[in-house]
Amino acid sequence: MLDLAAPGPGPSPAELQALEAIDRMLKLPSLPPELAPRSASLVPQLLALLRQDDLPVPALAERIGKEAVLAAEVLRQAGGAHFAHLGPVHNLPQAIQRLGFEGLQMAIARVLMRPLYQARPGTLMSVAAPRLWDHADTLARHTAGQAQQTGLSAFDGYLAGLLHDTGWTVLFHALQRSGLPSPGPFSLEGSFALEERAHALFGRAAVAWPITPGFAALAADAAVVPLAASQNPLAQVVRQAQPGCMDELLSQDRPAAPD
Repeated sequence: MLDLAAPGPGPSPAELQALEAIDRMLKLPSLPPELAPRSASLVPQLLALLRQDDLPVPALAERIGKEAVLAAEVLRQAGGAHFAHLGPVHNLPQAIQRLGFEGLQMAIARVLMRPLYQARPGTLMSVAAPRLWDHADTLARHTAGQAQQTGLSAFDGYLAGLLHDTGWTVLFHALQRSGLPSPGPFSLEGSFALEERAHALFGRAAVAWPITPGFAALAADAAVVPLAASQNPLAQVVRQAQPGCMDELLSQDRPAAPD
């Protein structure tokens, strides 16, 4: 995520300092609000749009059409490979009907939540942001599919995958705020320790985002239970979807095989 060299053989003093800084923050009664500043305005926007499930398609199309980026995303998803057998999409009402309300919810969430993965230039988070967004975007698709297969809400699964990496955004902001220099390549031990803390930070941040009851339950669980030990249904979905997500991302980085 930070475009560093290969992991070192064991925890370095810089790694230990970074982990201690995160642990001190996790002991606070609540996270400092500036670590995830964008969420305060984004989540209410998402909730307001998601509550419009009783609007007829023309009214939804009119509302979405006022947001150029959102309209483009709805058209993009409705014209994607999953719907290729239905032919081209000609307008927003057709796109909305094709996606269905749950698919529309995912398109709305993708557009409104993406700024959570943006950062000021020159920060640790700005280095990691492109990779984090790619991972979150890919994980969201995998978690939505995994949730649907297990009888859970595909939208809850999508939210879980899309927002789980916000724990890393909080972690990088916290390291920057602590004044520590970049910790350098992390050892495998240090990497796993950071990943566990990022999950806890996701929970601590996401408890303020009551988007759906299922997502709220995941956030409350993540704040106190490591992902590897969690029995929360959505946490299990995230855990099961992670290998396939990484396989997809790594396959994109591999050079094509010769003919």
